Amino acid sequence: MSRAAALLGRTTLGLPIAVLLGVFFLVPMAMVLSLAFRPYDAHALVGTTLTLKNFGRFFGDPDYLWAFARTLGISAATTLLSMALGYPVAWHLHRVRSGTARLWLTMIVLLPLMVSLVVASFAWVLLLGNNGVINAGLIRLGLISEPLHFLNTMTGVIIVGTFSSLSYPILTTFAALENIPPALARSARIHGASDLQVFGRVILPLSLPGVISGGLIVFALNMAAFVIPFLIGGGRVSVVPLMIYQFTLQLFDWPGAAALGVLLFALTLVTSWAIAALAQRLMPWERP
Repeated sequence: MSRAAALLGRTTLGLPIAVLLGVFFLVPMAMVLSLAFRPYDAHALVGTTLTLKNFGRFFGDPDYLWAFARTLGISAATTLLSMALGYPVAWHLHRVRSGTARLWLTMIVLLPLMVSLVVASFAWVLLLGNNGVINAGLIRLGLISEPLHFLNTMTGVIIVGTFSSLSYPILTTFAALENIPPALARSARIHGASDLQVFGRVILPLSLPGVISGGLIVFALNMAAFVIPFLIGGGRVSVVPLMIYQFTLQLFDWPGAAALGVLLFALTLVTSWAIAALAQRLMPWERP
């Protein structure tokens, strides 16, 4: 096969995904980016006037800055909790040798992804409410005297966000653990390393790329999360996706909503890149 034929074959195979990304990602992003520079005037949207005022008004108002900080903080907390809780589950799933048991455990891990986020959020409303199962159980055990307020708070948003995102770090960490050659752990034990040393110096460092990958997925999803802050936060936990909803459907300020979307996308992209760069710097054994 000639080089031209091979290049044509690779181009043909990549054409469907290129068209898919172009139609459903690049074109909408270009439209949002163009709209973000339009003035807040229904008659001016069809003109050629461009402005930076849509971005400037968000930087000059502390409420908008706090909303960005709150969105970033909730996403960071959810990411850290998901990685911390997901690692033991992934480790247990990795250690299971029974095919049937592994199948059922995998189904349980995937359960949050199978249930609609709206349905799951309403279920969490019943669990976290003042008269919900969790508060009732804690009061009955004598651990608290008054109900804890989870709904309409950042704490409730983080709890439900962690539940909905937990599957991703579990699956990516499990994949990383499965790819670690067993011979490395055996070699470490032959040279006198204890089980704790094998885990801390061999298993954990080699599985960190999977942990970081899952964490980045969780972070990106929670930066753009709307359903959980809307239902669990009750609209009182002001995050950027909720502000975009308000600008679009309540204020009909589409250029402002587009500018918020561009800023949120840029913040997510820059933060994810910084985390990935820092992780690569701290893991020299993963550098090519």
